[in-house]
Amino acid sequence: MNALRSIAVTLTLVLGASIALPARVEAQRASESVLAREQFRAGVTAARESRWDDAAEAFQRSYELSPRPLTLLNLAGAYAQTGRLVESVEAYRMFLMERTGVTARMRTDAEAQLADLEPRIPRARIRVLGIAEGDVVRLDEYELSTASLEQPLPVNPGDHNVTVQRGEQDPIVVPFTLDEGATDDILVDARMLTAGAPVRGGPSTGGAIVGGDEEPTHPGTPLVEDPIFWLVLVGGALVVGGVVTGVVLGTQPGNTTIGNLTPGQIAID
Repeated sequence: MNALRSIAVTLTLVLGASIALPARVEAQRASESVLAREQFRAGVTAARESRWDDAAEAFQRSYELSPRPLTLLNLAGAYAQTGRLVESVEAYRMFLMERTGVTARMRTDAEAQLADLEPRIPRARIRVLGIAEGDVVRLDEYELSTASLEQPLPVNPGDHNVTVQRGEQDPIVVPFTLDEGATDDILVDARMLTAGAPVRGGPSTGGAIVGGDEEPTHPGTPLVEDPIFWLVLVGGALVVGGVVTGVVLGTQPGNTTIGNLTPGQIAID
């Protein structure tokens, strides 16, 4: 009898745990949904105040918590405003792949911004002379695969560093700067590392050739649920598309043009 009672208690505990688990999961999802909305609002506020780095961070966090197309559209625009053109183009492309929660007007705006941004992305052809097995090549803080070397790699405009690390030796660091729409060859001579002697005095830029004589090119290949749900919660969401700041208006039926809309701004139908 005691054994049967013990089994009954065990079964009750197991069944109770199986019933409680979905409730805990739903509670966690609800908490993250609330946080996603709060981060979305924070991104909207930051964008209205032209604090684009803060806006991009908030929209990115909101999208990671709850991947909605409208959040992604805002994130793409915030990236463009901060000069992160590669990330902006990728975000616009991801947005255009969405099949639900996207209006025709939103899609048209994203396509227009994408067409404007793609030619503005600079490209760097990185070539490493004397590269050896095990060498690590980085563009800024990101490690590059060998497949990307000597190819026109999309980068954001501005200052960058190519670093070649071999074992415990001090790395070779080559700084370079690219303007919008430019294409340059970045040559790093790693043959000075062949002897295995560490380079003294810190990172070296010896043997580096930066720049080229080629004309800038204009590359064409780059790097959520219902949006009304977000508009109702936010009460008027700011959509930033490229360099154009637009307003998505959550309005009552039959009144979709409240406010003074200018070219590039969007009202949800």
